[in-house]
Amino acid sequence: MEVIPPRFRKLWKDWDLRVTVLLSLIFQIILIVLGHRRRFDSKIWIRIVAWSAYLAADSVATFSLGILSGNLTDLFDEHAKSLDANTELEAFWAPFLLLHLGGPDTITAYALEDNELWLRHLLGLIVQTSIAFYVFLMALTGGSRLSILSSLMFVVGLIKFGERTWVLRSASKEKLRQSMFTSTSSPRSSSSYRDIDLFRDQNEIKNEEGYITRPTGMVSEVQLPVDLSVYVNSNGSISDEEKLLTAYGFLRLTKGLFLDAVLSSRDRDGSKTVFRYLSFQDAFQVIEMELGLLYDLLYTKAPLLYTLWGLALRLLTFFVTCCVLVLFTFFQQSQKQKYYSKVDLSITFLLLVVAIILEIYSAVFMVIPSDQFLISFIRRNNSNVSTSTSRFTLSCLPSVPKGRRWSHEMCQLSLLKFVAVEPLPFHKILKLLGIDKTLEKRWCVAHEKVPEDLKQAIFRFFNQKGTERKPWESNSKASFIMVPGAQGNNVDDDDDKSISEAAPKLEDDPGNSILCWHIITEVLHRLDGEPEETREQFEAIAVHCDPIMQISRYVFYLLVVHPSMFSIGVLDLSSFEDTVHRVRNEIRRNTNSTSDVCGDLVKEERYTKFRSTDRLLYDASRTVTHLRKKYGEQARAQGQGLAEKWNKLGCTWLKILAFAATKSKGSQHGQQLRRGGEFLTHVWLLMAHFGMIDHFQISELQLTRLYFY
Repeated sequence: MEVIPPRFRKLWKDWDLRVTVLLSLIFQIILIVLGHRRRFDSKIWIRIVAWSAYLAADSVATFSLGILSGNLTDLFDEHAKSLDANTELEAFWAPFLLLHLGGPDTITAYALEDNELWLRHLLGLIVQTSIAFYVFLMALTGGSRLSILSSLMFVVGLIKFGERTWVLRSASKEKLRQSMFTSTSSPRSSSSYRDIDLFRDQNEIKNEEGYITRPTGMVSEVQLPVDLSVYVNSNGSISDEEKLLTAYGFLRLTKGLFLDAVLSSRDRDGSKTVFRYLSFQDAFQVIEMELGLLYDLLYTKAPLLYTLWGLALRLLTFFVTCCVLVLFTFFQQSQKQKYYSKVDLSITFLLLVVAIILEIYSAVFMVIPSDQFLISFIRRNNSNVSTSTSRFTLSCLPSVPKGRRWSHEMCQLSLLKFVAVEPLPFHKILKLLGIDKTLEKRWCVAHEKVPEDLKQAIFRFFNQKGTERKPWESNSKASFIMVPGAQGNNVDDDDDKSISEAAPKLEDDPGNSILCWHIITEVLHRLDGEPEETREQFEAIAVHCDPIMQISRYVFYLLVVHPSMFSIGVLDLSSFEDTVHRVRNEIRRNTNSTSDVCGDLVKEERYTKFRSTDRLLYDASRTVTHLRKKYGEQARAQGQGLAEKWNKLGCTWLKILAFAATKSKGSQHGQQLRRGGEFLTHVWLLMAHFGMIDHFQISELQLTRLYFY
């Protein structure tokens, strides 16, 4: 019994190579577009399609080479003396499949793990090149006039495939670590340090070379080819040109952070000095550019593309492909005695034309407007042309649109919204597949743009804390005002200490501490605007409470949806499920009214029943009651109780955000770059520039290994 009828088998035999070659071409188009878009778009469908195309592209191209080599082998096994015209034309497709295996410029690795598997790609390069060369030799034996064109395209495909393997190797952790040492110990004439001199003792020399000296006279090792004080505008902002150069100057430091390497205190001091000159907008834009450069380094062909060798190879492959298209058109018109299938001829022209279009698309829309290209252009122009001329030339160049280096989003997840959501459709089927809880969490996630006032508050907070010797000590005398109208507490009073002790300590139990403070913040936000005596006061500060709510819901989202961002102290899922179950039951008992539930949680006769069953919910409810009582009395007496309360909540959440950033690993931040970016990564890098993370603890012995004098 034949499962597949003979006519379908014959149809597949006639079209199998055509279909797989076209599929390979389609995957290349998808990858070059989505490979660029995924850096600034966090939509899940982009990741799914890019992942599918990335995995399928190599398999389909390899499968096509196998079909092609099998067809030629079978043909010569039948003692054929020569190849027919269509078989010659199909053999000409082999170099294009090799070119497809090289991948587009916009995506060499889907994830960081792909860079570590560069040896596997090297083996694939050897095997697939051997198969393509075998096909080329078989077609050459047949006396094909396309042999010359095949040999030219074979060189192009080999270059492309070799580029991908070299870039994957360059982006592996081992090579990145080696590059950090070789870059600091290389001669001053190296390209990475062409505009940067190493440490000198004289302040005058440092100023002349464009470095910033601190008022104490201690020279900071700032890897920048410019003096920021010269380029500061009247409005306190620096030009886009200087932001790019600043980001490039900190690239070595950024690489070290993502590799979890130990860096020198000179890096810390220099970074702190520079960032205190910047406004919060400029600081976040510089960080955005740093992460954009790092994305190019980890996931694209940028490490090769912006070198002289890379540029020469790119011009060579483009010129050769164009010549092959012209010559093939000429050969096809001059060989009218040979009959080519219209389908095969169309596919051949399509392969050539699309290869050229993709090269142009990559150059015009991705290579030239990229930060790396503009940096190279600025650095070369500044040495030959006046500053005004270089800026004019820079303004004439296309640039990456603002806001397109990352998604500029921070996801939001509210516990009250999460517990109130109705069961998803086909819940039983999803539960059987084991994905019901994951989809429930993602179903409630909202995407919001990161507001400027939140960036400003975070920048002011870390700028202030960066000046303190022990910024996270509970007895720190520095106060921070996040909500206008609040005075801030220089030293915690007894009431504040009892409030802090009621919630789980962040250092001991980060997961439950974050969940507890999230419940406190959500309940207070629901209840503070309801009483008549405080409604007007709350409406006056509501706009300043929104950033606090955004931090709370963002950190809660990270805790529930991306617990891997926290290297330690992830949430106990069993206790979390118990808390969700109890709050959900309370909501259903109150006819799905979350406001009524929040009101019940602050009633002592209601929340005391949680003392033995859910200690976390009990602590959160007791803390809410204490805060409402203390600051409610202060609001009636002084008219500023709500501002003080929400300022305390804001400072608490800023500390929690800082704790989450310091406990995350560089590799996790690197993974988030391919998902549109994570706001926590920007906060983490900002803290690093203010010297507030652990990467700068280094001994004098280690210091001699990292710096060359």
